[in-house]
Amino acid sequence: MNKLILQEFVSVDGFLADRDKTTGFFDGTYNGLAQDVDEHQGEFCKSINLILLGTNTYKMFVEYWPNATSEDSSVTEAINSIPKIVFSKSLHEVQWGNYANISLESEDAVEQIKLLKETGNGNIVMWGSISLAQSLLQANLFDEIQLMVVPVAIGKGYKLFPEESKLLPLKLTKQQTFSDGTILNVYKPDYTTVP
Repeated sequence: MNKLILQEFVSVDGFLADRDKTTGFFDGTYNGLAQDVDEHQGEFCKSINLILLGTNTYKMFVEYWPNATSEDSSVTEAINSIPKIVFSKSLHEVQWGNYANISLESEDAVEQIKLLKETGNGNIVMWGSISLAQSLLQANLFDEIQLMVVPVAIGKGYKLFPEESKLLPLKLTKQQTFSDGTILNVYKPDYTTVP
């Protein structure tokens, strides 16, 4: 069975995106991350077989990654070469520069991702995609949640966990601190005790 991983960059006050729905607090727009974070991401990408994206994250990613000339080519190379599925009811087609490894799914995302989890024995990652991630959290589908906590507070923005959630116990399985103070927390959700 495939392992479904949610990896998100969050501010210390718990936001995935700022009040303008941008990720400037970590993507280099007004705050960047240390080189060792990029190196870690390059290694992490080597373990991924499939990337899942929602509409808005796809739009943001496709503007940058297919034409990226990043200093850390391992991240760029991996993100461009790994197959991707975009879950969207509003898009009619998707493309990824000159790469032919992206597809569009407009059917029920939760049901489709349940099927994806059952067909294979690798790692699937989701980045960003707040609404889609919240739907999958409510359906108890993530096997692992990785939060990259960036040492900035942004005051207002968009949170990962849906307000309807009462309790989701998480077991910390790994922690790593990077040179800029970014902390990776890896959690295994305990769905057996969800109220």
